[in-house]
Amino acid sequence: MAVKSILIFLLVAVLATCSADAQRTIGIIHVNGTLYCTTNGNITGGPNASPTPVFANAALQVACEADVVALAPVNGTTNSNGAYLVVMIPLRNATINSIVSNCRLFVLTPLSSCDSALPARGLLSNLRFVKTVFGFLPLTYMAAAGFSLQP
Repeated sequence: MAVKSILIFLLVAVLATCSADAQRTIGIIHVNGTLYCTTNGNITGGPNASPTPVFANAALQVACEADVVALAPVNGTTNSNGAYLVVMIPLRNATINSIVSNCRLFVLTPLSSCDSALPARGLLSNLRFVKTVFGFLPLTYMAAAGFSLQP
């Protein structure tokens, strides 16, 4: 009976350790979305409004205050459709919360380059966690939490 109790205890301990490791696993981080040529980077208007132009060829940068990402800051560029993807490799001690609380997404290209009526300033956003997908390598998706003009 004592052996059975020890085996059950060991099984529970192994499962708890595996579960804790899975919760800490971030894997490669993808920060992606679409950037529009507006003062908040979002699509504007309603269903009858003219289409909001995208912000093509805008330089982006994810910069972190703490040491949570390898080779930071990480740069990217929007494509002709305004879509962007910035790939980051988290350091071993990084958690989703440490990345969300320490990293920001900067649009370095001034808004005036896509519309001369807009300010000659870039945009800034915190990051938000979307989901983590576990496969061969874990992949964590993040997105802009909401852009605002850089000071």
